[in-house]
Amino acid sequence: MISSPSCDVTEGLSGLRSKSVDEIAEIVKRAKEAKEAQLADSDNLKEKQNLNVLKTFAENQAHCFSICKENLHNRFEEDLQKYQNLPPLSSYLEPPNMEDADRGTKILLAYGSQYGTAYDCCRIVLYELYRNFHIDFLSLNDVNLMSLHKYENVIIIVSTTGYGCYTNNMSKFWLAMHRANVRFDEGTYFHLFGLGDSAYDNYNIVAKKLKKKLKSLNGNVVNYNLGNYQHPSMHFSNFNIWKNNVYQFLMSRHSSFELNEDVPQLYYIRRVHQLASEANIDEEGKYNHPKGEQQIERDSSKRGEDTHSKCSSAPQIGDFQPDDHFCKMLKFSKFEILKNERYTDRSYFQDVRCIDLVAPPSLSFNVSSLLNVHPFLNEDKTKEVLKMLKINYDEYVVVQYNYPEGKKSTTDSVPINKRIKILHLFMYFLDLSKMVAPFFFTYLSKRTTSEMHRKKFLQLADTNQIADYFSYIYQDKRSYYDIFCDFYSYIQVDVAFLINTLPSTQQRSYSIMNPIGYYNYVKIKFNPYQLYLHAVNPFFSSLLCFLKIHFGAGNILAQYTEEMWTRRTSTFVNFMRNKLSNRRNNLIELLVSLYQVEINKNKKLVGLCSDYLVNSKEGSFIYGQIQDSLLWFNKNVLNLGYRIVYISTGSSFSSFMGVIRYRHDLHMKRKSTRTGGSEKEQDRIAAPLVKDFIFLGLRNRLHDFYFEDVLRQVTYFNYIFVAFSRDPQDNFSFLNREVELSYEPNVINGDTGDHLHIDYENVKQVLSEKKKKIYVTDIVLAMQDCMYELLTQRNTIFLVSGKSRPFAQNLIKAFGNIIKQKEPHRTEENINSFLKKKVDDFSIIVESWY
Repeated sequence: MISSPSCDVTEGLSGLRSKSVDEIAEIVKRAKEAKEAQLADSDNLKEKQNLNVLKTFAENQAHCFSICKENLHNRFEEDLQKYQNLPPLSSYLEPPNMEDADRGTKILLAYGSQYGTAYDCCRIVLYELYRNFHIDFLSLNDVNLMSLHKYENVIIIVSTTGYGCYTNNMSKFWLAMHRANVRFDEGTYFHLFGLGDSAYDNYNIVAKKLKKKLKSLNGNVVNYNLGNYQHPSMHFSNFNIWKNNVYQFLMSRHSSFELNEDVPQLYYIRRVHQLASEANIDEEGKYNHPKGEQQIERDSSKRGEDTHSKCSSAPQIGDFQPDDHFCKMLKFSKFEILKNERYTDRSYFQDVRCIDLVAPPSLSFNVSSLLNVHPFLNEDKTKEVLKMLKINYDEYVVVQYNYPEGKKSTTDSVPINKRIKILHLFMYFLDLSKMVAPFFFTYLSKRTTSEMHRKKFLQLADTNQIADYFSYIYQDKRSYYDIFCDFYSYIQVDVAFLINTLPSTQQRSYSIMNPIGYYNYVKIKFNPYQLYLHAVNPFFSSLLCFLKIHFGAGNILAQYTEEMWTRRTSTFVNFMRNKLSNRRNNLIELLVSLYQVEINKNKKLVGLCSDYLVNSKEGSFIYGQIQDSLLWFNKNVLNLGYRIVYISTGSSFSSFMGVIRYRHDLHMKRKSTRTGGSEKEQDRIAAPLVKDFIFLGLRNRLHDFYFEDVLRQVTYFNYIFVAFSRDPQDNFSFLNREVELSYEPNVINGDTGDHLHIDYENVKQVLSEKKKKIYVTDIVLAMQDCMYELLTQRNTIFLVSGKSRPFAQNLIKAFGNIIKQKEPHRTEENINSFLKKKVDDFSIIVESWY
């Protein structure tokens, strides 16, 4: 019988010896199983203990999480009550590269335009693409090079003006490009189109240089073309080819899209019946969304509810304030017209004005800077046109953006969400005086019920067959004014149509004739009129100006008024005097010539800005911006160690007056230092100076020699030659000889180290043998020996200014002929390269009035 498993297997050898082998094996087996069972019970106990520990830990953690969740929920509820206008939580979860995700649909559309052609070409691209892309529409001066990486496509259209010059509204961009030390992103694609005239030597030179510079900065120029005004179809054929290539490129990188062929609707108009704060508003020109975009129809019963909700969520509507809009938003400065005096006799055909402006105290400018004036349309003429179009110009409207969702673009400077009178909207911001662009007739054809006129408009819009447009519009320079007067009976247009299709008003530039501080500032003396000068109604501005001029400190009434105020309120007067004594305003002097061109017997074209300035009243205000001219690129014009050669025609000579007056001041300071300075300073200025040369071409002496008195005072450091093309008897003047013969006491004598011999009699003899009409280029050629020396001297700067379009080109050719005569062995290519180098380093500055 086998013993139980509980028996001791170690009972000794004596006990085992009495067992059989099978019994021993059975005992061992049972003992092994018992041991294994015992070990298993021990492992299960440990595992259970571990599980209990884990369970306890999990329960504690769950309790902690529950407490945290409850606390967070309570805090979130409190925050919701505290911040009711918190944006949705999803707005905080946008990936940081969201802007890069939208980069493909962003386009920069920029222009450099002098007379509006490049601007109109850009408008075509904007109107056709704005429904499919986010387009930023800017002048090149408003473009930041560092922001180009934000755009996948950059479209640029530039014009060449004058003798190969860039336009005013791209000067800052041009300088930034040539000073830039950046590398453009390879993923940014440039599309460049240039406008120019092949009749000039530097045909489309701005576009060519810009392309070269873009490539040097790693710019990827994928589309490039040039438009030529001399082509039978003008620039339109090449522009259409280039534009279609741009569109094909965009379609290759994005899903196919349809170009907008309807009337553009970038803005819509809300008519305000009473006050801007009231919701009594009608919408005009609302965007008609394409299929797939959600919109409540106009005829829907929910339209009123939708309009109300939009009004409540839209930005608050305020009243349009010209000073706030132009000075704060557009960064213009406000100038008061102190004097508007006519230089020419009223019987003379040309109206030339000297206009003095009072600039803000904080405004500064450099020598010969430009004042870019924002002109307004003629009020009576604008009223007449709006009346023809059956538009109530006394109504108030609010202009608002009407872009598709996510495609809002930067465009023009019209006031948004501001209550403005329709008349002022057109006068201040829309240029009805500009020559009509062909594409405008495409939109006009959609607003006529006459089939005959619709076909006529489409013919005028066809740039492939330009003959109709050229003969009817281009030759006669027909403006939007003219078109509306011709067709007002056959078209139906409203404010929304016009604000979406008319060009915006562009600034015009005028040279400042005086350096800063030349008139020792205009000190505002104490006068009771100053107390309400800036708050008075503009209707009384002319009266105030009259009072300021005629009731000065020397006038009896003014003295009595000041004495009365001093006697009665001496403390207040002293306070005001202390305040006003530190208030200094700079004076800006402009020469404005009314631009008039007789198109035919029945029409005379008048320049918008010159007409605006000529008819501005003393005491009224204008808006403008200061900009450096080309002269400032060579600051050696301010160095008396350099000789300046001024060559000019007509009123464009005003661009040199700032330099001449500044150099005159330097001579005066030099003279005063010589007489009263230290010995060291006297030795420093003892070196002799060279005289400058002035070559001036005018029509006649009696009516056009505006600066004769000023120039007579500066003959001590200038040789001055003047040609009068319309005076057969007195067609040439060497002003220095006249001053010497007249012994004018006010002329300042100054020693110079000039050894150039001026043979006046020989020059006069050469000119008399040529022809009756003498021009300024004839004087230059008659003095070719002297001119050759000036061209080959290193310390000579030529400043050229002439509004006659071929003047600069003809003068450069005259320079080349002079060098060729003196150096016959030099090739024409070598001479042209020599002159081009002088132009590039600003030793010769052509078109100085830009």
